[in-house]
Amino acid sequence: MSKRDLWTMTLLGLACLFLFADQNLLAPNLTAIADEFGFDAVERDVKLGGDIALIFWMLGGVVAMAVGVMTDRLPRKPLFVAVVLVGELPCFLTGFVETYEQLYWLRALTGIGIGGALPLAFSLLGDLFGARSRGTAVAVIGFAMGLGIAIGQLIAGFVGPEHGWRLPFMIVAAPNFLIGLLFAFTVREPERGRTEEALKDRLAEGEVYGARIDLSKVGEIFRTPTNLLIFLQGIPGTVPWGVFFVFLNDFYAQEKGYTVQEATLIVMAIGGAAIVGGLVGGILGGWLYNRSPRLLPLLAGGSTLVGIVPTALLLSWPGGSFTVPLILAVLTGFTITITGPCVRTMLLDVNAPETRGTAFALYNLADDLGKGLGPAIIAVLIASFGRLTAFHVANLFWVFCGIALLVSMRYFPRDEAALQERLATRS
Repeated sequence: MSKRDLWTMTLLGLACLFLFADQNLLAPNLTAIADEFGFDAVERDVKLGGDIALIFWMLGGVVAMAVGVMTDRLPRKPLFVAVVLVGELPCFLTGFVETYEQLYWLRALTGIGIGGALPLAFSLLGDLFGARSRGTAVAVIGFAMGLGIAIGQLIAGFVGPEHGWRLPFMIVAAPNFLIGLLFAFTVREPERGRTEEALKDRLAEGEVYGARIDLSKVGEIFRTPTNLLIFLQGIPGTVPWGVFFVFLNDFYAQEKGYTVQEATLIVMAIGGAAIVGGLVGGILGGWLYNRSPRLLPLLAGGSTLVGIVPTALLLSWPGGSFTVPLILAVLTGFTITITGPCVRTMLLDVNAPETRGTAFALYNLADDLGKGLGPAIIAVLIASFGRLTAFHVANLFWVFCGIALLVSMRYFPRDEAALQERLATRS
Protein backbone atom coordinates (compact mmCIF):
# COMPACT_ATOMS: atom_id res chain seq x y z
CA MET A 1 0.00 0.00 0.00
CA SER A 2 1.09 3.57 -0.62
CA LYS A 3 1.10 5.97 2.30
CA ARG A 4 -1.94 7.67 0.80
CA ASP A 5 -3.85 4.39 0.60
CA LEU A 6 -2.82 3.50 4.14
CA TRP A 7 -4.13 6.88 5.36
CA THR A 8 -7.42 6.30 3.53
CA MET A 9 -7.72 2.84 5.09
CA THR A 10 -6.98 4.26 8.56
CA LEU A 11 -9.66 6.94 8.34
CA LEU A 12 -12.17 4.42 6.93
CA GLY A 13 -11.49 2.14 9.88
CA LEU A 14 -11.78 4.91 12.48
CA ALA A 15 -15.02 6.24 10.99
CA CYS A 16 -16.53 2.75 10.99
CA LEU A 17 -15.33 2.17 14.56
CA PHE A 18 -17.22 5.15 15.96
CA LEU A 19 -20.28 4.60 13.76
CA PHE A 20 -20.64 1.04 15.05
CA ALA A 21 -19.90 2.12 18.63
CA ASP A 22 -23.36 3.70 18.60
CA GLN A 23 -25.09 0.48 17.59
CA ASN A 24 -25.82 -0.97 21.03
CA LEU A 25 -25.67 1.95 23.44
CA LEU A 26 -29.20 1.30 24.70
CA ALA A 27 -28.67 -2.34 25.66
CA PRO A 28 -26.76 -2.02 29.00
CA ASN A 29 -29.27 0.48 30.36
CA LEU A 30 -32.62 -0.82 29.10
CA THR A 31 -34.12 -1.09 32.58
CA ALA A 32 -32.87 2.35 33.66
CA ILE A 33 -34.37 3.94 30.53
CA ALA A 34 -37.63 2.03 30.99
CA ASP A 35 -37.88 3.21 34.61
CA GLU A 36 -37.36 6.83 33.55
CA PHE A 37 -40.14 6.64 30.95
CA GLY A 38 -42.45 4.61 33.21
CA PHE A 39 -42.39 1.36 31.20
CA ASP A 40 -43.07 -2.05 32.70
CA ALA A 41 -40.96 -5.12 31.80
CA VAL A 42 -42.96 -5.98 28.67
CA GLU A 43 -42.95 -2.38 27.41
CA ARG A 44 -39.21 -2.26 28.07
CA ASP A 45 -38.56 -5.21 25.76
CA VAL A 46 -41.13 -4.26 23.11
CA LYS A 47 -40.57 -0.49 22.90
CA LEU A 48 -36.88 -0.17 23.72
CA GLY A 49 -35.71 -3.57 22.52
CA GLY A 50 -38.08 -4.14 19.60
CA ASP A 51 -39.62 -0.96 18.21
CA ILE A 52 -36.50 1.22 18.32
CA ALA A 53 -34.31 -1.52 16.86
CA LEU A 54 -36.83 -2.03 14.05
CA ILE A 55 -36.96 1.63 12.97
CA PHE A 56 -33.17 2.01 13.43
CA TRP A 57 -32.33 -0.83 11.05
CA MET A 58 -35.25 -0.39 8.65
CA LEU A 59 -34.40 3.25 7.97
CA GLY A 60 -30.73 2.31 7.75
CA GLY A 61 -31.55 -0.34 5.15
CA VAL A 62 -33.60 2.06 3.02
CA VAL A 63 -30.86 4.68 3.16
CA ALA A 64 -28.27 2.03 2.28
CA MET A 65 -30.13 1.21 -0.94
CA ALA A 66 -30.20 4.86 -2.02
CA VAL A 67 -26.56 5.39 -1.04
CA GLY A 68 -25.54 2.13 -2.73
CA VAL A 69 -26.86 3.30 -6.11
CA MET A 70 -25.23 6.71 -5.65
CA THR A 71 -21.97 4.96 -4.70
CA ASP A 72 -21.86 3.33 -8.14
CA ARG A 73 -22.62 6.57 -10.01
CA LEU A 74 -21.07 9.46 -8.03
CA PRO A 75 -17.73 10.34 -6.38
CA ARG A 76 -17.57 8.34 -3.18
CA LYS A 77 -15.44 10.57 -0.95
CA PRO A 78 -17.91 13.46 -0.46
CA LEU A 79 -20.77 10.99 -0.19
CA PHE A 80 -19.00 9.11 2.61
CA VAL A 81 -18.30 12.32 4.52
CA ALA A 82 -21.93 13.41 4.24
CA VAL A 83 -23.24 10.04 5.46
CA VAL A 84 -20.92 10.02 8.47
CA LEU A 85 -21.76 13.56 9.57
CA VAL A 86 -25.52 13.19 9.01
CA GLY A 87 -25.55 9.90 10.89
CA GLU A 88 -23.60 11.15 13.92
CA LEU A 89 -25.59 14.35 14.53
CA PRO A 90 -28.76 12.61 15.83
CA CYS A 91 -26.56 10.28 17.90
CA PHE A 92 -25.01 13.29 19.63
CA LEU A 93 -28.43 14.92 20.13
CA THR A 94 -29.69 11.76 21.86
CA GLY A 95 -27.80 13.08 24.88
CA PHE A 96 -30.51 15.76 25.25
CA VAL A 97 -33.75 13.76 24.81
CA GLU A 98 -36.57 14.26 27.30
CA THR A 99 -39.31 11.99 25.92
CA TYR A 100 -39.56 8.50 24.46
CA GLU A 101 -40.77 9.95 21.16
CA GLN A 102 -37.63 12.06 20.87
CA LEU A 103 -35.47 9.02 21.64
CA TYR A 104 -37.35 6.94 19.07
CA TRP A 105 -36.87 9.34 16.16
CA LEU A 106 -33.28 10.26 16.95
CA ARG A 107 -32.37 6.58 17.06
CA ALA A 108 -34.15 6.15 13.72
CA LEU A 109 -32.11 8.94 12.14
CA THR A 110 -28.88 7.58 13.62
CA GLY A 111 -29.38 4.44 11.51
CA ILE A 112 -28.52 6.56 8.47
CA GLY A 113 -24.85 6.53 9.43
CA ILE A 114 -24.36 2.76 9.66
CA GLY A 115 -26.72 2.00 6.77
CA GLY A 116 -25.12 4.44 4.35
CA ALA A 117 -21.48 3.96 5.29
CA LEU A 118 -21.27 0.21 4.64
CA PRO A 119 -21.70 0.16 0.81
CA LEU A 120 -19.37 3.16 0.50
CA ALA A 121 -16.63 1.69 2.68
CA PHE A 122 -16.56 -1.67 0.90
CA SER A 123 -16.78 -0.13 -2.56
CA LEU A 124 -13.66 1.87 -1.71
CA LEU A 125 -11.97 -1.25 -0.33
CA GLY A 126 -12.59 -3.08 -3.59
CA ASP A 127 -10.53 -0.45 -5.43
CA LEU A 128 -7.81 -0.29 -2.80
CA PHE A 129 -7.06 -4.04 -2.70
CA GLY A 130 -6.88 -6.89 -5.20
CA ALA A 131 -8.56 -10.27 -4.84
CA ARG A 132 -5.58 -11.93 -3.11
CA SER A 133 -5.44 -9.37 -0.28
CA ARG A 134 -9.09 -8.32 0.09
CA GLY A 135 -9.73 -10.85 2.84
CA THR A 136 -7.19 -9.15 5.10
CA ALA A 137 -8.48 -5.67 4.23
CA VAL A 138 -12.06 -6.69 4.95
CA ALA A 139 -10.86 -8.23 8.22
CA VAL A 140 -9.27 -4.92 9.27
CA ILE A 141 -12.49 -2.97 8.64
CA GLY A 142 -14.46 -5.71 10.37
CA PHE A 143 -12.02 -5.46 13.26
CA ALA A 144 -12.77 -1.74 13.50
CA MET A 145 -16.52 -2.38 13.45
CA GLY A 146 -16.30 -5.07 16.12
CA LEU A 147 -14.01 -2.95 18.26
CA GLY A 148 -16.49 -0.09 17.94
CA ILE A 149 -19.38 -2.27 19.11
CA ALA A 150 -17.31 -3.45 22.08
CA ILE A 151 -16.19 0.06 23.01
CA GLY A 152 -19.74 1.40 22.77
CA GLN A 153 -21.06 -1.43 24.93
CA LEU A 154 -18.30 -0.82 27.48
CA ILE A 155 -18.93 2.92 27.64
CA ALA A 156 -22.69 2.45 28.00
CA GLY A 157 -22.30 -0.26 30.63
CA PHE A 158 -19.85 1.61 32.85
CA VAL A 159 -20.56 5.30 32.17
CA GLY A 160 -24.36 4.91 31.99
CA PRO A 161 -25.02 3.62 35.53
CA GLU A 162 -22.76 6.31 37.05
CA HIS A 163 -23.41 9.36 34.89
CA GLY A 164 -26.72 8.65 33.16
CA TRP A 165 -27.59 6.69 30.04
CA ARG A 166 -27.51 9.77 27.76
CA LEU A 167 -23.82 10.65 28.06
CA PRO A 168 -22.46 7.60 26.11
CA PHE A 169 -24.26 8.78 22.96
CA MET A 170 -22.39 12.08 23.04
CA ILE A 171 -19.05 10.41 23.77
CA VAL A 172 -19.12 8.05 20.79
CA ALA A 173 -20.54 10.59 18.30
CA ALA A 174 -18.05 13.41 18.86
CA PRO A 175 -14.89 11.88 17.27
CA ASN A 176 -16.50 11.29 13.88
CA PHE A 177 -17.10 15.00 13.32
CA LEU A 178 -13.32 15.45 13.23
CA ILE A 179 -12.68 12.22 11.30
CA GLY A 180 -15.25 13.25 8.68
CA LEU A 181 -13.50 16.57 8.12
CA LEU A 182 -10.09 14.88 7.88
CA PHE A 183 -11.51 12.46 5.30
CA ALA A 184 -12.92 15.38 3.29
CA PHE A 185 -9.69 17.36 3.13
CA THR A 186 -6.93 14.71 3.08
CA VAL A 187 -8.23 11.63 1.18
CA ARG A 188 -8.01 11.06 -2.58
CA GLU A 189 -10.57 8.64 -3.97
CA PRO A 190 -9.07 5.50 -5.58
CA GLU A 191 -9.66 4.93 -9.30
CA ARG A 192 -12.47 2.47 -10.02
CA GLY A 193 -11.36 -0.92 -11.24
CA ARG A 194 -7.65 -0.37 -10.63
CA THR A 195 -7.21 -3.67 -8.73
CA GLU A 196 -8.98 -5.89 -11.29
CA GLU A 197 -6.68 -8.23 -13.22
CA ALA A 198 -8.82 -7.93 -16.36
CA LEU A 199 -8.46 -4.12 -16.40
CA LYS A 200 -4.89 -3.51 -15.22
CA ASP A 201 -3.23 -3.39 -18.66
CA ARG A 202 -5.70 -0.88 -20.07
CA LEU A 203 -5.56 1.31 -16.97
CA ALA A 204 -1.74 1.23 -17.10
CA GLU A 205 -1.98 2.68 -20.62
CA GLY A 206 -3.77 5.71 -19.17
CA GLU A 207 -7.33 4.74 -20.01
CA VAL A 208 -10.17 5.26 -17.53
CA TYR A 209 -12.72 2.64 -16.54
CA GLY A 210 -15.92 4.62 -16.92
CA ALA A 211 -18.59 1.95 -16.43
CA ARG A 212 -21.42 2.90 -14.05
CA ILE A 213 -24.44 1.14 -12.63
CA ASP A 214 -27.57 0.79 -14.80
CA LEU A 215 -30.54 -1.57 -14.95
CA SER A 216 -28.65 -4.22 -16.90
CA LYS A 217 -25.87 -4.19 -14.30
CA VAL A 218 -28.43 -4.54 -11.53
CA GLY A 219 -29.59 -7.64 -13.38
CA GLU A 220 -26.02 -8.97 -13.21
CA ILE A 221 -26.19 -8.78 -9.42
CA PHE A 222 -29.35 -10.89 -9.29
CA ARG A 223 -28.11 -13.36 -11.90
CA THR A 224 -25.13 -14.21 -9.71
CA PRO A 225 -25.99 -17.22 -7.50
CA THR A 226 -23.36 -16.33 -4.88
CA ASN A 227 -25.05 -12.96 -4.37
CA LEU A 228 -28.49 -14.50 -4.00
CA LEU A 229 -27.36 -17.05 -1.42
CA ILE A 230 -25.59 -14.35 0.60
CA PHE A 231 -28.64 -12.07 0.48
CA LEU A 232 -30.99 -14.89 1.51
CA GLN A 233 -28.96 -15.84 4.56
CA GLY A 234 -28.56 -12.20 5.61
CA ILE A 235 -31.95 -11.75 7.32
CA PRO A 236 -31.97 -14.91 9.48
CA GLY A 237 -28.25 -14.51 10.14
CA THR A 238 -28.66 -11.25 12.03
CA VAL A 239 -31.64 -12.27 14.18
CA PRO A 240 -29.54 -13.98 16.91
CA TRP A 241 -27.40 -10.86 17.26
CA GLY A 242 -30.51 -9.11 18.55
CA VAL A 243 -30.28 -11.43 21.55
CA PHE A 244 -26.67 -10.54 22.25
CA PHE A 245 -26.74 -6.80 21.82
CA VAL A 246 -30.32 -5.89 22.75
CA PHE A 247 -31.46 -8.35 25.41
CA LEU A 248 -28.57 -10.42 26.79
CA ASN A 249 -27.09 -7.69 28.98
CA ASP A 250 -30.38 -7.02 30.72
CA PHE A 251 -31.22 -10.76 30.77
CA TYR A 252 -28.08 -11.63 32.74
CA ALA A 253 -28.51 -8.64 35.06
CA GLN A 254 -32.19 -9.09 35.84
CA GLU A 255 -32.81 -12.85 35.62
CA LYS A 256 -29.51 -14.59 36.33
CA GLY A 257 -28.42 -12.59 39.36
CA TYR A 258 -25.41 -10.72 37.95
CA THR A 259 -24.73 -7.01 38.38
CA VAL A 260 -25.12 -4.66 35.42
CA GLN A 261 -21.33 -4.36 35.28
CA GLU A 262 -20.83 -8.15 35.28
CA ALA A 263 -23.49 -8.62 32.62
CA THR A 264 -21.85 -5.91 30.55
CA LEU A 265 -18.50 -7.69 30.80
CA ILE A 266 -20.09 -10.93 29.56
CA VAL A 267 -21.54 -9.15 26.54
CA MET A 268 -18.21 -7.34 26.16
CA ALA A 269 -16.50 -10.73 26.05
CA ILE A 270 -18.68 -11.59 23.04
CA GLY A 271 -17.72 -8.31 21.43
CA GLY A 272 -14.03 -8.70 22.28
CA ALA A 273 -13.92 -12.24 20.92
CA ALA A 274 -15.86 -11.04 17.87
CA ILE A 275 -13.05 -8.60 17.14
CA VAL A 276 -10.51 -11.42 17.16
CA GLY A 277 -12.83 -13.84 15.33
CA GLY A 278 -13.48 -11.34 12.54
CA LEU A 279 -9.78 -10.62 12.14
CA VAL A 280 -8.88 -14.31 12.13
CA GLY A 281 -11.76 -15.06 9.76
CA GLY A 282 -10.55 -12.50 7.24
CA ILE A 283 -6.90 -13.54 7.38
CA LEU A 284 -7.64 -17.27 7.44
CA GLY A 285 -10.23 -16.84 4.71
CA GLY A 286 -7.69 -15.03 2.53
CA TRP A 287 -5.13 -17.78 3.13
CA LEU A 288 -7.65 -20.48 2.22
CA TYR A 289 -8.87 -18.53 -0.81
CA ASN A 290 -5.35 -18.38 -2.21
CA ARG A 291 -5.29 -22.19 -2.07
CA SER A 292 -8.78 -22.78 -3.41
CA PRO A 293 -11.68 -20.28 -3.71
CA ARG A 294 -14.11 -23.03 -2.62
CA LEU A 295 -12.54 -23.06 0.84
CA LEU A 296 -13.73 -19.52 1.58
CA PRO A 297 -17.49 -20.32 1.66
CA LEU A 298 -16.65 -23.61 3.41
CA LEU A 299 -15.07 -21.65 6.27
CA ALA A 300 -18.02 -19.25 6.39
CA GLY A 301 -20.71 -21.93 6.51
CA GLY A 302 -18.85 -24.31 8.82
CA SER A 303 -18.04 -21.66 11.45
CA THR A 304 -21.67 -20.51 11.46
CA LEU A 305 -22.97 -24.00 12.26
CA VAL A 306 -20.31 -24.64 14.91
CA GLY A 307 -21.11 -21.35 16.66
CA ILE A 308 -24.66 -22.47 17.47
CA VAL A 309 -23.37 -24.77 20.23
CA PRO A 310 -21.59 -22.30 22.57
CA THR A 311 -24.44 -19.83 22.01
CA ALA A 312 -27.01 -22.35 23.27
CA LEU A 313 -24.85 -23.13 26.31
CA LEU A 314 -24.42 -19.42 27.10
CA LEU A 315 -28.18 -18.86 27.02
CA SER A 316 -28.89 -21.89 29.21
CA TRP A 317 -26.29 -21.16 31.91
CA PRO A 318 -28.24 -21.09 35.21
CA GLY A 319 -26.12 -18.46 36.98
CA GLY A 320 -23.63 -18.54 39.82
CA SER A 321 -20.08 -18.75 38.51
CA PHE A 322 -18.93 -15.74 36.52
CA THR A 323 -16.09 -17.60 34.79
CA VAL A 324 -18.15 -20.15 32.86
CA PRO A 325 -20.42 -17.68 31.01
CA LEU A 326 -17.37 -15.54 30.31
CA ILE A 327 -15.66 -18.48 28.58
CA LEU A 328 -18.83 -19.37 26.68
CA ALA A 329 -19.17 -15.75 25.59
CA VAL A 330 -15.62 -15.79 24.20
CA LEU A 331 -16.24 -19.03 22.30
CA THR A 332 -19.51 -17.69 20.91
CA GLY A 333 -18.14 -14.35 19.77
CA PHE A 334 -15.02 -15.83 18.20
CA THR A 335 -16.73 -18.63 16.27
CA ILE A 336 -19.71 -16.78 14.89
CA THR A 337 -17.79 -13.74 13.59
CA ILE A 338 -15.42 -15.75 11.40
CA THR A 339 -18.23 -15.72 8.82
CA GLY A 340 -18.58 -11.96 8.32
CA PRO A 341 -15.32 -11.08 6.54
CA CYS A 342 -15.56 -14.23 4.40
CA VAL A 343 -19.01 -13.23 3.13
CA ARG A 344 -17.97 -9.63 2.42
CA THR A 345 -14.87 -10.79 0.57
CA MET A 346 -17.02 -13.08 -1.56
CA LEU A 347 -19.27 -10.14 -2.47
CA LEU A 348 -16.27 -8.04 -3.53
CA ASP A 349 -14.93 -10.88 -5.68
CA VAL A 350 -18.10 -11.60 -7.68
CA ASN A 351 -19.32 -8.04 -8.34
CA ALA A 352 -17.94 -5.46 -10.76
CA PRO A 353 -16.42 -2.16 -9.52
CA GLU A 354 -19.50 -0.25 -10.71
CA THR A 355 -21.97 -2.58 -8.97
CA ARG A 356 -20.29 -3.18 -5.59
CA GLY A 357 -22.02 -0.28 -3.87
CA THR A 358 -25.44 -1.57 -4.94
CA ALA A 359 -24.52 -5.18 -4.11
CA PHE A 360 -23.40 -4.17 -0.62
CA ALA A 361 -26.51 -2.02 -0.23
CA LEU A 362 -28.67 -5.07 -0.97
CA TYR A 363 -26.58 -7.13 1.44
CA ASN A 364 -26.93 -4.38 4.02
CA LEU A 365 -30.68 -4.18 3.42
CA ALA A 366 -31.03 -7.90 4.17
CA ASP A 367 -28.73 -7.46 7.15
CA ASP A 368 -30.69 -4.47 8.46
CA LEU A 369 -34.03 -6.18 7.94
CA GLY A 370 -32.77 -9.02 10.10
CA LYS A 371 -31.40 -6.67 12.74
CA GLY A 372 -34.64 -4.70 12.79
CA LEU A 373 -37.11 -7.55 12.55
CA GLY A 374 -35.01 -9.81 14.79
CA PRO A 375 -35.49 -7.91 18.07
CA ALA A 376 -39.13 -7.27 17.15
CA ILE A 377 -39.70 -11.00 16.50
CA ILE A 378 -37.84 -11.89 19.67
CA ALA A 379 -39.90 -9.38 21.65
CA VAL A 380 -43.11 -11.05 20.42
CA LEU A 381 -41.72 -14.49 21.31
CA ILE A 382 -40.74 -13.19 24.75
CA ALA A 383 -44.28 -11.98 25.36
CA SER A 384 -45.61 -15.45 24.47
CA PHE A 385 -42.98 -17.89 25.78
CA GLY A 386 -40.57 -15.96 27.97
CA ARG A 387 -37.05 -14.78 27.28
CA LEU A 388 -35.11 -18.04 27.36
CA THR A 389 -37.26 -19.94 24.84
CA ALA A 390 -37.32 -16.92 22.53
CA PHE A 391 -33.52 -16.68 22.63
CA HIS A 392 -33.06 -20.37 21.80
CA VAL A 393 -35.41 -20.09 18.83
CA ALA A 394 -33.40 -17.12 17.56
CA ASN A 395 -30.17 -19.12 17.84
CA LEU A 396 -31.53 -21.76 15.45
CA PHE A 397 -31.81 -19.18 12.66
CA TRP A 398 -28.10 -19.75 12.07
CA VAL A 399 -28.80 -23.28 10.80
CA PHE A 400 -30.28 -21.88 7.58
CA CYS A 401 -27.35 -19.48 7.18
CA GLY A 402 -24.74 -22.20 7.51
CA ILE A 403 -26.47 -24.39 4.93
CA ALA A 404 -26.85 -21.52 2.43
CA LEU A 405 -23.16 -20.64 2.70
CA LEU A 406 -22.09 -24.25 2.23
CA VAL A 407 -24.23 -24.43 -0.93
CA SER A 408 -22.39 -21.34 -2.24
CA MET A 409 -19.21 -23.45 -2.46
CA ARG A 410 -20.58 -24.74 -5.75
CA TYR A 411 -21.13 -21.29 -7.28
CA PHE A 412 -18.50 -18.91 -5.88
CA PRO A 413 -15.48 -19.95 -8.04
CA ARG A 414 -17.48 -19.91 -11.29
CA ASP A 415 -19.12 -16.55 -10.43
CA GLU A 416 -15.71 -15.02 -9.77
CA ALA A 417 -14.33 -16.32 -13.09
CA ALA A 418 -17.42 -15.07 -14.93
CA LEU A 419 -16.87 -11.57 -13.54
CA GLN A 420 -13.31 -11.41 -14.87
CA GLU A 421 -14.55 -12.55 -18.28
CA ARG A 422 -17.17 -9.79 -18.33
CA LEU A 423 -14.60 -7.19 -17.31
CA ALA A 424 -12.20 -8.31 -20.03
CA THR A 425 -14.97 -8.06 -22.64
CA ARG A 426 -16.09 -4.69 -21.27
CA SER A 427 -12.47 -3.46 -21.31
